[in-house]
Amino acid sequence: MICPHCQENVLYKERPSYTCSKCHKAFALEPRANSLRLHDARFLRVATKLTDNGRMKITESQLWFALSRKTLHSVRGPGSGVPSAIGCVAFGLPVGGGLGVAGVAIGGEGYILTALGALLVVGAFIAAVGNVRDGRKRYDTLPLSPFREQAMARWKFAYGELPPGVVDDATLRRTPRPERPRAALLCADLAVASFLAANDIPARYGVEIATTVQALPNDVPVVVLHDAGAIGSVQVLAVRDALPGRRVVDAGLRPRVVMHAPGAVVAHGTAPEPGAIRRLRAAGTLTSEELMWLLDGWWSPLVGARPATLLKAVSAVLERVTDPGGDPDRRKAEALGFLTWPDAGRA
Repeated sequence: MICPHCQENVLYKERPSYTCSKCHKAFALEPRANSLRLHDARFLRVATKLTDNGRMKITESQLWFALSRKTLHSVRGPGSGVPSAIGCVAFGLPVGGGLGVAGVAIGGEGYILTALGALLVVGAFIAAVGNVRDGRKRYDTLPLSPFREQAMARWKFAYGELPPGVVDDATLRRTPRPERPRAALLCADLAVASFLAANDIPARYGVEIATTVQALPNDVPVVVLHDAGAIGSVQVLAVRDALPGRRVVDAGLRPRVVMHAPGAVVAHGTAPEPGAIRRLRAAGTLTSEELMWLLDGWWSPLVGARPATLLKAVSAVLERVTDPGGDPDRRKAEALGFLTWPDAGRA
């Protein structure tokens, strides 16, 4: 390992107790002590690239997906022409499971999404992945909680703070709300909501970000940001039922964007309730192929999308929603959802 302080090559026996024997300075990450084989130089290099040298904020969860990219295993969803297996494909920079720390309960529909459930799903899906078919050695990736304990906590212990531009997943809870919001953004994933809050979305667009329907402000348009999955897709319909007469914009990740894209993370889980699929079919916003993809249990989490692409996409939607003189053609397109994510295939 190259010592992050003196830049000398230090053998394992020469770096006991997370300390370089040549410069006698402590470092944060021991490659042999974590399954991602992380060391300080790579950790900082990835964080610096994702944050554009600290100019953009990202959350711990987003950094985890980026650091995990090489340990995640490639698969395709149904109909891709590639043999299916449990795993994921990096969504440009990695996009993996973990839907955030906050749960969402939508009206009386009972669609409840909790961080614990999401993290368990992701942990199970990653843990189940075997070696890649080409025989190359791959390591299991760290579940999110151990990652924080083994990497984030170690980094803060060694350097006193996270790398520039990296914030914790609960940043939203410390973000001031606009006094008179022009719109609201509903995002059940606290990590994504915190990412948007840390990048001044509330102040730039006069938008209040909430993780539950109950926390939304009254009498303003609502933008719903969700995963490409059955739960997220149904969530939009449930919000419209819970808020009759309100303008509700579907700004979520669409299945068609990720189901065949070589740069999309897809996870395979439990098949959704048939009632959810029937409701989505009746709504008419998804194709038959998308519905079959969802019915097979595939989904793609929002938190793993490339941060820069996600921020650009959400900003574009909010610019339209908060513009009182918006283009009527764009308003019409909102009824079909946010169909085009910039550079989605290359993100």
